[in-house]
Amino acid sequence: QLAAATPPMTVTVAADGGGAAGLFLEPFNYTVPTALVHIEPNAADGKSIYCDRDYPFTDLPKELAGADWVQAAAADSFYSAADLMQIAAKPGTIVYVAHDNRLPCPAWLKEHFKATNQKLMVNHQPMSVFVHHATHAESLTLGSNAEINDPKAAGNMYVTFMKPDESVYNASR
Repeated sequence: QLAAATPPMTVTVAADGGGAAGLFLEPFNYTVPTALVHIEPNAADGKSIYCDRDYPFTDLPKELAGADWVQAAAADSFYSAADLMQIAAKPGTIVYVAHDNRLPCPAWLKEHFKATNQKLMVNHQPMSVFVHHATHAESLTLGSNAEINDPKAAGNMYVTFMKPDESVYNASR
């Protein structure tokens, strides 16, 4: 648990395509005092899921392979904030969120995302994959990982992925 006196930090990714920006994501904000959080491009087996743990992707579902992802901090899994992460999605972007099955599904996830049949294993725990199709430029606000505040609870921080909807991209060419 973080000390109450720790001020929240906002990390904003550069929109100019610089080294910290992903291929499919506009700027994003992360309102947790973890400075290492950033966007990583090209999700693939073997890459570290979180910025503060050595948990690699294994058996990454094909829908998530090659996507940008927010390399969040596993330590933030029980940080409470209504606006933990804000993502500016470009039109034709698919946003995926993998959420730990041990935790109750938060309201923001149920309201703005659809459950899929995909699973992602993180640290030997199954995480259900949810999807949102951005048909126009929009800002998505992702809240806390869980709506519980139990220091003894176990659960991985959710993982957010972004990639283009190939059907929209190919139709516009």
